[in-house]
Amino acid sequence: MKSLSRIALSAIVAVSLGLALAAGLFVAWQSRAGGATHRGDQGLSGWQPIGGHWNQRQGVLSNSNYGRGDMLIARQPPGTNYRISADIRFDLLFSETHYGDAGLVIRTTDPEQGVDSYQGYYAGLRPDEQTVVLGRASYEWRPLEVVKLATPVSAGAWYHLDLSAQGCRLTVTATPDGGRPATRIDFDDKQCLTEGVAGLRSFYAQASWRNVTIAPN
Repeated sequence: MKSLSRIALSAIVAVSLGLALAAGLFVAWQSRAGGATHRGDQGLSGWQPIGGHWNQRQGVLSNSNYGRGDMLIARQPPGTNYRISADIRFDLLFSETHYGDAGLVIRTTDPEQGVDSYQGYYAGLRPDEQTVVLGRASYEWRPLEVVKLATPVSAGAWYHLDLSAQGCRLTVTATPDGGRPATRIDFDDKQCLTEGVAGLRSFYAQASWRNVTIAPN
């Protein structure tokens, strides 16, 4: 009886280990495919700053610098089909010109400090023009689509931005608080960038981000 019990116990342990290994392989594959969920409230330890003066307080990530393209890149494996979303607030615009923008990047590779010094897609809000912009950077800026916001954005107010990549389709949704009208961009980039990481970006603006989520589509 004791031998049978030991055999049964060994079998259960073997099956459990097998399931655990299978689950581990699945999680690793999901992470590689951009399937692992990344939460922005995990602190700055999960991010790589590229320029800027970044800090995290009570779940809010902020850049207090007027940099020309400061970024905060998520420390996770490159993904393919996934989305990044966040609430964005403009704390202060560039005092000399009052222009600037802030938003999200996706499928980003080789990020470096400097204007458009990365390859990837950027979607951002521009208060001076009251627009949402989608563009592609390859160490130079190529605007893909610019759309007038259905509801204005102003300094000090939160505005939700969602940027999704599925195949060669990029989708941007900008939604203000209070159930007011949203603005949407759907763009097909025929020669699209297929893989990279996600992050936050600002240009000539002090801005904050909260409820940052990176998750599979």
